[in-house]
Amino acid sequence: MHDHDVADRLLAKLRRFTAELDEDERAMLGALLAPGVAKAYEPEVTGFEVVEWGPASLPGALAQALRDGGVGVTGLDAD
Repeated sequence: MHDHDVADRLLAKLRRFTAELDEDERAMLGALLAPGVAKAYEPEVTGFEVVEWGPASLPGALAQALRDGGVGVTGLDAD
């Protein structure tokens, strides 16, 4: 299985999932995913101010829900 195939499947599932969200939920999901999506376009995007992203960039309610739910990310190290 190639990474490209996995990425295509993931994005297809994400599109189906987001179609079921209301406007407020899509905004929260956008805040959560924005850093990764922006990173994909980083070398191509010009003319925009570079803004550092950090956990404080998440809406407070979303950050609290992530903490309360024990949501974390592992496996992002390049090693």
